[in-house]
Amino acid sequence: MIEDFVAGIASKLGEYLVAPIGRQFGYVLFYKSYVEDLKNEVKELETARQRVQHVVDEAWCNRKPIQTAVEDWLESVKKESKEAENLLKHGESEKSACFRGWLPNPVVRHPIGRKVKKITKVIHGLHQKSQNSNFEKVYYENTPIGFVNATTSTARPVDKKEDGLKSRALITGDVMKAIADDRVRVIGVYGPGGVGKSKLLEDVERRVKEENLFDVVAMANVSRNPNLKRIQKEITDVLGLHLMNEKTVRGRAYRLREALESDPKKNVLIILDDLWEKLELKEIGIPCGDDNKARGCKLLLTSRNRDVLRIAMGSEQEFRLDELKHEEARRLFERTMGNRVNDPEFETWVDGVVKNCGGLPLLIVPLAKGLKHKDLAAWRNASTNRDLSDVKSLVELSYNDLKEERIRSLFLVCALTSGRISMRDSLVYCMGLGLFKKFSNTIQKARDRLIEDLHTL
Repeated sequence: MIEDFVAGIASKLGEYLVAPIGRQFGYVLFYKSYVEDLKNEVKELETARQRVQHVVDEAWCNRKPIQTAVEDWLESVKKESKEAENLLKHGESEKSACFRGWLPNPVVRHPIGRKVKKITKVIHGLHQKSQNSNFEKVYYENTPIGFVNATTSTARPVDKKEDGLKSRALITGDVMKAIADDRVRVIGVYGPGGVGKSKLLEDVERRVKEENLFDVVAMANVSRNPNLKRIQKEITDVLGLHLMNEKTVRGRAYRLREALESDPKKNVLIILDDLWEKLELKEIGIPCGDDNKARGCKLLLTSRNRDVLRIAMGSEQEFRLDELKHEEARRLFERTMGNRVNDPEFETWVDGVVKNCGGLPLLIVPLAKGLKHKDLAAWRNASTNRDLSDVKSLVELSYNDLKEERIRSLFLVCALTSGRISMRDSLVYCMGLGLFKKFSNTIQKARDRLIEDLHTL
């Protein structure tokens, strides 16, 4: 029994003493073999690096983001390969034999051989890693811009310039409250052309993403003559859906609706700008009921006509966006123009220029940009001679969009007084023009019709 115990101790001592001693001698005796192994591993690793780098370069050209693990691997390969090359050069430059080449020089070979053995394992590990399944696809797809994540919802510093227009800030705040209200599914913003409805939607979209109110936000421009394929593409692009292989509008609508309904837990906001008439949501692929009421998602809409929002699209809350008052219009002009607006040579002409824009940001901003580098003659001309081309196009579009002749006549009555006319005077003018013959059994009926027509405007 004592003999077995002694034999066991001797065996263990052999493991703990002989093996390490043998390893130390191996660094000297098998030095050349270790060096050859390292050279082969470096060569194989370089082949693997070139293969991965080619795929990475191709992905980069296609604007695909590269996996972090792949980028880290390339950096490690670069670092370890450089270290291996330096070690091999150092070994070649040292005198590794003594006694006229008869015996290896242990003082030189031992430390270099140990380093060679160690780095060979590292190089081999990197090579094995490149054959991993994770390296089959070195890139990943960008998160669709419609998906709100930690990056898009990160709050950014507030730009104080954006808070300069109080009327816009108030409307934006009201719209944000309606969007956050679970009881409201469809929200509308209406107002004349050029007042900034599209800009307001952009601000709301940004805030919704910053405050992380929805999981998915998609926006599309409908326009006067809706192109269903284009609208579908604008929505599917931000959702990361590739549906253009679907040949029919109906097929794309089915796939889009399927995607939007795939996860009931996701909160989805769809923003549709510039509606001129009823838009059939099911033809786009937006989930809705038979009454064209959005289902499973929230809608934010804009139109010049309130009836399009509340009657055709079933909006539950609408907000009117008016022209800017003179003070705010001037502030917007000054903000766009910059310091030149304070130049005494031009300052006296600012009010006239701003007034000619009629409180429409669509006219104020481009005019301010255009005058920024113009001389005094251009300022005087902009102040005293109104260029009616842009204003005319906006008014003409609004007028032509009115379907009934009675409403068009009421539009002209209001235009004659720049909209500053009392209800009583409007009623007198309209009755004098015979606009309410069908409704003039009583004054009250004519007045009720006038109120309804004014709402249409």
